[in-house]
Amino acid sequence: MRDAVAAPLVTTATAALCAAALLVALALDRLDPLWGQLAAGLVLWTFAVHLIGGATALGRQMLLWCMVWATAGELFCSLVWGLYTYRLGNIPHFVPPGHVLLFLIGCHLASRMSAGLANALTGAYVALTALGYWFFRDELSVLLFAVYALVYWREPALRTLLATMYALALGVEVYGTSLGVWGWAERAPVLGLMTTNPPFAVAAFYCTLDAMCVWTLRARRPGPSGDSLGDRSAGLA
Repeated sequence: MRDAVAAPLVTTATAALCAAALLVALALDRLDPLWGQLAAGLVLWTFAVHLIGGATALGRQMLLWCMVWATAGELFCSLVWGLYTYRLGNIPHFVPPGHVLLFLIGCHLASRMSAGLANALTGAYVALTALGYWFFRDELSVLLFAVYALVYWREPALRTLLATMYALALGVEVYGTSLGVWGWAERAPVLGLMTTNPPFAVAAFYCTLDAMCVWTLRARRPGPSGDSLGDRSAGLA
């Protein structure tokens, strides 16, 4: 196992259920001005709590930190920075558990990805970002991808997870914005950089979140001989 975070926390069937739950929750949000959003929250919270409760001790910590960092990031990026706005101007109840389910799917798929494929996908993301800038003047994505590239370069053990999450997050963003569940500002506030809805490199936010979860556990759980989380792959299995 290349890294603890790449260990399969869920089975293939459960990962598929996570994906289905996310798709259904985002669709539910559009059914009613409020009740659809509440129903989506109930579905995802119930599922996420069940999965967190069934995880190992280390896995449970990872998922809880994922929820903490994701919630903090959503509050800042949406309500403070104003990069994007949800349909009702709030942070929907289904967003925190939704990040957990997406992370679980990413961990499951990353455990089956080779380092070569991760590098190939990252090369494709470079091309996608360049096309977004060239044809749509997506300036924000240039900055976002630079952040992704830095994390990818500094964390060899996380590369399969980062490359996997990039594709998953971009898919969720395209799906969610196409439904109108949320929408991105034409220019990033403060920075003034033009962008698209969603930005081509929007997945860099998600990848940075995942790296922060691992970094947090590394800081809190050093091994007896100073080994990092990435050296103890059995901890999440």
